Amino acid sequence: MIFLFNNYLIDSWQKGILYVITIMVIILLNYMAKKKIKFSYRVLTSLVIGIIVGILLGQVKTDIDGESTTIMATIRPIGQLYLRLIQMVVMPLVLTSIIRSFTNLDDTNILKRIGVKTLFWLLFTTALATIIGFMFAFIPGLGKGFVELTTPGEPRIQSIESVILNFFPNNIFSALTGNVAIPVVVFGIFVAVAIIVESRRHPERVKPFLDFNNSFNDIIIRITKFILRLTPYAVFSFITYAIGRNDLNMLKQLAIYILLIHGAMLFHFVFVQMGLLLLNGVSPIKFLKNFWPTMVVGFTTQSSYGTMPVNIKTLEDRVGVSPKIANFVAPIGANVGMNACGGIFPAMVAVITVNSMGHSFSLVQAIILVITTTIASIGIAGVPGIATIAAAVTLSALGLPIEGIALVAAVDPLVDMARTMINVTGVGVSATLVAKSENELDLELFNKPKERAFETGEVHE
Repeated sequence: MIFLFNNYLIDSWQKGILYVITIMVIILLNYMAKKKIKFSYRVLTSLVIGIIVGILLGQVKTDIDGESTTIMATIRPIGQLYLRLIQMVVMPLVLTSIIRSFTNLDDTNILKRIGVKTLFWLLFTTALATIIGFMFAFIPGLGKGFVELTTPGEPRIQSIESVILNFFPNNIFSALTGNVAIPVVVFGIFVAVAIIVESRRHPERVKPFLDFNNSFNDIIIRITKFILRLTPYAVFSFITYAIGRNDLNMLKQLAIYILLIHGAMLFHFVFVQMGLLLLNGVSPIKFLKNFWPTMVVGFTTQSSYGTMPVNIKTLEDRVGVSPKIANFVAPIGANVGMNACGGIFPAMVAVITVNSMGHSFSLVQAIILVITTTIASIGIAGVPGIATIAAAVTLSALGLPIEGIALVAAVDPLVDMARTMINVTGVGVSATLVAKSENELDLELFNKPKERAFETGEVHE
């Protein structure tokens, strides 16, 4: 039976030290979690230790399945398990979140008017964010210096009619089990619309299903949070293996990625979010003076859900958006679109993944990326770390290996704060634009000077 553990036999003193360090890191991270040390600090601790271990021990070789590779491959399954668990929850999360989000639009008048406007602005800005993220990664060739992902062959380019047809599932169970995201989104929208129509005629018939879906969605979100708590352990596995295979060049590429994604978010913030306000006759400067409490809370909590109460309060009390619009747009915005997590980040991860495979995006693939990423951004739950789920959905929709997430997961805490701030700002901009078009924006309150103090209240994820 010992042959079952051949890959883990200690064939060098460095490998023995690696095992000891790995166990100590797991104990340390568990201790930090029990002491309720901030999640991002735990991930950064894991990142720093992983970098040091990867540099010191990564060049030592061992045999894994008969092939010579770095000893870091022996702890790689920790990260691989993390990715498998993410794949496990992606489809149930997408389906139940889609149904839950759209069935909240139970008033058909709201659905036709305010709902359509809200979805337009959220998805339009996310589509633009996807293009920006793509360009910021594509032009400098981001990913070509990363550790190479081995795949059976070049990603197959489908015709546009095949892409559109594949949006509609001929077997929803195959889509669910095959990790094909877009057909699940489309099916979820059909179910939600049918529930809205049927509830007007026979509400007693749909209530049991809605209760079940909402309950199941809560359960899946809780499971997702459980999985995301494993991120620090996975990061240690990811970064040590990456550096062990690709030495210090990996750190250089990650630094470039951090700069580029922040550049993409800044570009989107200035030219898209603030630009749309300006084009619609709303002062971006006054909007920022009014909306800054939500941006600060989003930056620090890294949670769109956690920021939602503050977002609603800010929109009503400082921006001048009517309660009807604020209470409608903010919850939808916490699940739909999300400019940075649902647009910029998945697009950049997709480009990095393709480039690391030794291939490149064609124009057709770029168009498909924008379409699929925008559609996939519908129904994303706004919990900390959900950008990982969004990227997994996009990669699966494009037929790319989900392992591409591992290439940048190690430095995710360094971008997540700004990412959440861009998300909640996008929701605030959308709410303001909808309110202005519906004459539900109190311009007197919007233009009124505000006190700097702001009572946020207690924020929960």
